[in-house]
Amino acid sequence: MQSEMKTSNFAVMRFLIFCGMMGWSCCILAQEIPDGEYFRRMDLGEEMMKKGEYEAAQQEFLFIMKNREVLPTNLAYLFGRNSFHLNQYKQSINWLNKYIQLKGTKGMYYEQAVKYLQLAEDQYLQIQRGKMKELVDLMEQDYDCGGLEKMICPVCKGSGVIIKQNHFGETYKTCPYSAGEAYLTCEEYNDFMRGIMEPKLTN
Repeated sequence: MQSEMKTSNFAVMRFLIFCGMMGWSCCILAQEIPDGEYFRRMDLGEEMMKKGEYEAAQQEFLFIMKNREVLPTNLAYLFGRNSFHLNQYKQSINWLNKYIQLKGTKGMYYEQAVKYLQLAEDQYLQIQRGKMKELVDLMEQDYDCGGLEKMICPVCKGSGVIIKQNHFGETYKTCPYSAGEAYLTCEEYNDFMRGIMEPKLTN
């Protein structure tokens, strides 16, 4: 009996020493999370999502993604739909598309995936249109010249010339926008800032 205990203790010590040499990686492997726990957490995340607890649901889904090499296909739908509720529309579109590509029309969540994919795409496009409108409004907005009739040319910085460095030294070229002057009119300056001002000189 004592000899068996000694043998057992010796085996445990050898295992612990080996784990220490391997950086405890073998101990981590010995405590692998069973598949049942992943599916339990996925079901829990789905329940939370249906209750409107989207942040908590996201944590359950992210846990599975970080710890499981092969992800359940249905997770793509759940994560995509939950991302929509968190206003992460681009992420939602990517994951819902992935689910539809993997499962096709036979997937148990197919109809809901299509529904939320359409909603996510509509919201994403609406945001992009809003950003574009803001950009257009900004471009159309006049710059306040502070009551000045002229503004220093932003191309030549008021020097009237553009200086370029090459192998033979410096070359000087008359500024095509100010035509050799130091300033632009306030109207010209606004056109330049909008990107619609044509150079006064072409050569």
